[in-house]
Amino acid sequence: MTNMPKSKETPAQKIKRLEREIEYLCLKDLIKDEMINIMDEKYGAGLRKKYISVVVQ
Repeated sequence: MTNMPKSKETPAQKIKRLEREIEYLCLKDLIKDEMINIMDEKYGAGLRKKYISVVVQ
């Protein structure tokens, strides 16, 4: 995914590009959450607790 906006993008093209980027980021977040869940379940890593405490501070 590119963060550089296209200079000759029409509004419709921009909307489509942004929708694709949103979908990509949602899937990426879903995969990350699932990997953390698996690590916590299989290895007792406690990453979710550690991550939440770091973010809150």
